[in-house]
Amino acid sequence: MRVQNGTIWLDGALADWEEARLPLMSDALLRGLSVFDGLVARRQTDGSLALLGAERHLDRLSRSCQVLGLPLEGGTDGLLEGCRAAAEQEAAGFPDCDVYIRPMVVGAVLTPRAREASVTVAAFRQEPGAPAPVTLQTSAWRRPTDDTLPPALKVVGNYQLTRLARLEAKKAGYDDALVLNAQGRVAESAGAAVVQEHGGRLSSPPPWEGCLDSVTVALLAAIARAEGIEWAREPLLRTTVLGADGLALAGTLADVVPVSRLDHRDYDAPSPLLKQLGTLWSEASRGGRHAGLLETVAV
Repeated sequence: MRVQNGTIWLDGALADWEEARLPLMSDALLRGLSVFDGLVARRQTDGSLALLGAERHLDRLSRSCQVLGLPLEGGTDGLLEGCRAAAEQEAAGFPDCDVYIRPMVVGAVLTPRAREASVTVAAFRQEPGAPAPVTLQTSAWRRPTDDTLPPALKVVGNYQLTRLARLEAKKAGYDDALVLNAQGRVAESAGAAVVQEHGGRLSSPPPWEGCLDSVTVALLAAIARAEGIEWAREPLLRTTVLGADGLALAGTLADVVPVSRLDHRDYDAPSPLLKQLGTLWSEASRGGRHAGLLETVAV
């Protein structure tokens, strides 16, 4: 039997992975009724760990639960304590690591400690490192509209579409997929937000364009504006993106990843402003300049 790596916090306590057994006929499996989010605990210059944008991430998870009628037992305060406990346990004995944290509310009762839904946090160690440039293919798959399957919900069922888009892109020799919305405008990549550089400014699609309301984009925009860099949230046509000076992906796991090619178009990777943005993010996320804008929570 394969042993699961990482640490799990389950319904209020650290647990063994064997305890997290999902009932076969639960709504979590039959209907994809599971809400999740992703956070990173980054090692600071003083050696401590800090969760980046924790309250924003957990608020987004809570809002998804509310829309789906999925109870969040213990609320976001209890879930934050779970994130801290899992991150601390996973990082113990590894003074140079970062930790990726995945809180999840599952539409099933996994332990006697839960009443209607189980609340879990999984934590996994990561080695720090700069992201390599990636290539994108525009996918034939489209993001649904809000009245079909709301893209703003970070629910497991929403990720079948991006899985299909990524499979299609990888089979064609690309690293990831660019996904458009129902109107043919840019929404996001298969797993991260899209940021464009053009004419000395940065821009990214707003949430109503069919993309997730990215916490990383909100924090990056705050850093950029503190540096006097213009950042707009505006609809982006695929034609506009193909004519941009530079392109990047932004997300919890991605940080700021330069895009070297979209379909037939090659870009400088990274372009000047996006290179600056990546450096600023790296400094701030480790406790340096602009760290106060990242709303960190100590582990």
